[in-house]
Amino acid sequence: MEREKVAIIGAGVIGGAIACAISDDFQVTATRRKIERLSPLAERGINITSDNDKAVSEAEVVIISVKPYQVIPLLKNLSNGLKDKLVISFAASINLDLMQRVIPDSRVVRAMTNIAVQVKEGYTVYSCGKNVTDSDKNVITKIFEDMGEYEEVDEQHLDVLTAMAGSSPAYLYTVVEAMIYGALQVGLPRDLALRAAAWSVIGASHLLLSSGKHPAELRDMVVTPGGVTIDAIYALEDGKVRTAFMKAIRDASLKAQRLARDACDEAERQLGKEN
Repeated sequence: MEREKVAIIGAGVIGGAIACAISDDFQVTATRRKIERLSPLAERGINITSDNDKAVSEAEVVIISVKPYQVIPLLKNLSNGLKDKLVISFAASINLDLMQRVIPDSRVVRAMTNIAVQVKEGYTVYSCGKNVTDSDKNVITKIFEDMGEYEEVDEQHLDVLTAMAGSSPAYLYTVVEAMIYGALQVGLPRDLALRAAAWSVIGASHLLLSSGKHPAELRDMVVTPGGVTIDAIYALEDGKVRTAFMKAIRDASLKAQRLARDACDEAERQLGKEN
C-alpha cells in the first residue's frame, strides 16, 4: 500500500525527531528555512524543502512544529492548502480554539511530546478538536505509536504536561549526571557509572508502570534494615531532594501556564488585526 504523505513544518529538534520516527510508515517531507540543517534527514531518505506551501499541498497530514508566536501567522499563510486536512500542532501554548478559528475547514489536534522521540520512546499527550473524525484518529494513533507511548488527555492539562512530559527528560538527565558524579567520587569508571545509572532509571520506570504499585512501596522494597540504601535515602532527604523536585515541577508548570496565556493573548491580537 502507498504510504500516507505527511508534511512536517519546522523540522527542528522535535520536528526532525518526529520525521525520523515515522518515516518507515509514512512518506515524510520536512521543511525548514535553513534547509542545509536538514541534510541528516535527507540522508535517511526523508524529503526536505524550504517551501512550506509545496509541502502542504502534497501532504494528507500536516504536522506543525514551530515556536508558539509563529503558529497563527503560519496557519494564515497556509490556510488554503490546509483545507480538509488533518493538522497536528506540537507548538506549545496555542490552544485548539485559536487554531480552529484560523483554519476552520481543517481537523486540528494539539499535542506535546519529548526528546525521547529520537529513539521512539517519547511520551506524547494530545487533544483532538471537534472536527477530528474516527478515520483521523486511526492515523493519529499510527503516527504516535511510531513515536513511543501516547495518551489522549483533556486540553486543560496540556500546559502543565509541557512541564512534565516535555521538559522532564532534562530533570532526569540531571539526576543521572548526579548519580554518575557520586560514583566517580568513590572510584567507579565513568562509562560503567553511566550505564549503571541509566539502566537503573529504565528498569525502575518499567517496574513502576508494570507493577501498579506506588513509588514509595517500590522504594521500601529496596530499603533493608541497616543496609546500604537507607543511608542514601537519609542523605537525599537531608538534601531536600523531594522538595526541590516538587518546586521544580511547580515552577515549570506555572511558567508554562503563564507563557500559554501570553501566547494566546498575542494570538488574539494577531487575529484582531485581521478583523
